Amino acid sequence: QHQQPRPPVALPSASPSPRDMTLRIALLLAAAALGAAPARAEDHWAVLVAGSSGFYNYRHQADVCHAYQLLIKRGFDPDKIITMMCDDVAYSDLNPFPGKLYNYPWATMEEAVDVHAGCKVDYSDDNVTPDQFVGVLTGNATAAGGKVLQSTADDHVFINFVDHGGVGIIAFPIGMEVLHANRLISTLKDMHARNMYKQLTFYLETCESGSMFEGLLPEDLPVYAVTAANAKESSWGTYCDSQSTVGGKLVNSCLGDLFSVNWMMDTERTAEKPETLEEQYERVKKLTNKSHVMQYGQVSIFDKEYVSDFQGDGGKLSVAAPGLAQGLRTSVVDARNVKLNQLYLNYAESGSAADAELLMEEIKARRAVQSLGSSIAELALGSTLDEQAPAEIAWTPELLACHEQAVDAFGSSCGWDEGRLVLAKTLYQLCDRTSGNAAPILKALGGACKGTTLGTRAELIV
Repeated sequence: QHQQPRPPVALPSASPSPRDMTLRIALLLAAAALGAAPARAEDHWAVLVAGSSGFYNYRHQADVCHAYQLLIKRGFDPDKIITMMCDDVAYSDLNPFPGKLYNYPWATMEEAVDVHAGCKVDYSDDNVTPDQFVGVLTGNATAAGGKVLQSTADDHVFINFVDHGGVGIIAFPIGMEVLHANRLISTLKDMHARNMYKQLTFYLETCESGSMFEGLLPEDLPVYAVTAANAKESSWGTYCDSQSTVGGKLVNSCLGDLFSVNWMMDTERTAEKPETLEEQYERVKKLTNKSHVMQYGQVSIFDKEYVSDFQGDGGKLSVAAPGLAQGLRTSVVDARNVKLNQLYLNYAESGSAADAELLMEEIKARRAVQSLGSSIAELALGSTLDEQAPAEIAWTPELLACHEQAVDAFGSSCGWDEGRLVLAKTLYQLCDRTSGNAAPILKALGGACKGTTLGTRAELIV
């Protein structure tokens, strides 16, 4: 028996109603959202550099290892931290704690934190140079010879550089090469052109560190720099002299730098609550009372950003910073006088002929630097620089170009060492006097430095 055919099903009209169309669009959007890959979250990257070597620069490598430990404890991916330092201080014969570094004068060994333990160093020994630093920042593995930034336009980058410097320069240990402010700013601009960051913060601890950024950062470059000092003053070491004690034993070298210790302790203390970059700057500026901590770049924009956006979210912080009462930094020394100060203390303690000789060698080296500066000025100007030489640092394109040429020529004709970094200011003053004409300065350098080029890497003295 055959069934009766069913009546045909009514088909929708070729033109759906507005209600049907709205429903279809909503369903399509929902399906697309469910199937789409999630938006890429920003990554955090960091580059940490100690640009010195030698036991009298203990504090620089202790600072950088402390910064490494801080970032790890605040949840940073260790694969996204690149660390550069000679790593010779922990193993120095002068270190009373072989293989260890301390960034704070701990009262007992039970509470003492060895910041060198687990501090992963990617570039060490002879591989801490300006070219490799620039290679790391620009993602050029061929130039760097190792691990480099692989950040993108969505990412935040944090750079912490701790070292010696002078007007317009920061130093590196190998052959005492220096990086000029002009090249540093060009590198930061190149990084942004390569889409290597959304925002970048740069914490710089050197003498005259403000001169690396003052008037040089373009307004449209998303960079925020904080420096330990302004463009014309020293930074300061801390936990020096009798305060350089760990577990009752003297280290005989400053354990930290005043600005660096202050910003790291501030970050550690505020790990459990939101803190803006402006709040950190204001607190650190107040605590760093021997120099003028400065801000440069897009200050008004970055002031509202959170420290956690660049230094990790703090979720894994397990070791609290020493309390404020413990953390009083009463023994501080001008960074340029740290070695001289320690040599004097050694001689005062021992009275030995050997310590007296080391102290006298340092004093003679300083006098030689002063004499060299006078000779260069005399040959370039026909007279010495007088008291009218500009104290302020105010870069113009002409002064910047002249100074960079003079700095390069000094390196090849005379050779930089830590005692000579103060002469970067002399070169700036000469460029100012010659209205940016480098020619007489370059000629003077060839004459004044004939036979005085440094043949070997001198132990760092500042």
